[in-house]
Amino acid sequence: MLVSSLFLILGVARAQGQPVEPAHALTTMSSLLSQANEVELALSAGPEHLRAEATVYVFGDGGYVRVKDGSNGFSCLVNRDGFQAGDQTLRPTCWDAEGSATILPVMLRVGELLAKRTSAEEIKRDIDAGFNEGRYSSPNKAGIAYMLQGDVQVDPQTQAISSRSFPPHYMIYAPGVSNADIGISRAALKDRFDLPFVYAGYSGGTRTGYIIVLAKEAKDRIQ
Repeated sequence: MLVSSLFLILGVARAQGQPVEPAHALTTMSSLLSQANEVELALSAGPEHLRAEATVYVFGDGGYVRVKDGSNGFSCLVNRDGFQAGDQTLRPTCWDAEGSATILPVMLRVGELLAKRTSAEEIKRDIDAGFNEGRYSSPNKAGIAYMLQGDVQVDPQTQAISSRSFPPHYMIYAPGVSNADIGISRAALKDRFDLPFVYAGYSGGTRTGYIIVLAKEAKDRIQ
């Protein structure tokens, strides 16, 4: 299962621009979590010592809304980038100050467009235009986004995590970096699940790329 997830992350099996039935995806997305549960899930992406002072966003009818002001530079939300392509996975993420200034605005815009039932192709065009026009920019220095819950699915009745499609991990900003740049291939990942690898599948593509490093909890489970 983990090997399949790694290949999916590397873009071997994922097709982010595929057409979907948006009504089903957005109905599920907008009604999945209560605000309290969404706040809790968003904050759980970060290490415990950062949660109390982090800014938090939740998804609503108009997109993401800030419901908690923080003071430590970290911003947390349950990322739904990918829903426009039929991917129902929830990705709780906490970005540091650099990611909050650069990558987070992209994800907030994606959320706004999702709430408007915008198609995957239109969202891609909008985000690409934003980068080309200077409304968005890639991180200017190294930094980290935490995903310590991993990629999850949530039971709509209990609102508890029902499964994980990818384990807990850290994401180091790496715009423009490829797996070849860091010496990683599919063959290498098949032999060693815990190697770092590049993921550039979010809106913005390589401009919002990350080096993924599995967290200790994930490594303990696969060794």
